[in-house]
Amino acid sequence: MTRYNIYLTRKALKELNKLDPHSRDKVLEALIVLRDYGFTSRLNIKKLRGYKSHYRIRVGKYRILFELEKPRKIIVYAILPRKKAYK
Repeated sequence: MTRYNIYLTRKALKELNKLDPHSRDKVLEALIVLRDYGFTSRLNIKKLRGYKSHYRIRVGKYRILFELEKPRKIIVYAILPRKKAYK
């Protein structure tokens, strides 16, 4: 079992706090699974095209955008609705 360290930027933390309680719980649950199990099939993770180590997790209508750094360090830089996430 791979364990990652997850860090949220100020922007991501602010966006997380703006979510409704149900969506916030789902996003936090996805981050906990990512922290404990890494890149598992339980999460809908895809690599973003055009970037070396940027990925997204789909959680309902929201997207968690993060960068994978070595060793075992994940930086979440955005939690946005799908329509705004890829602009």
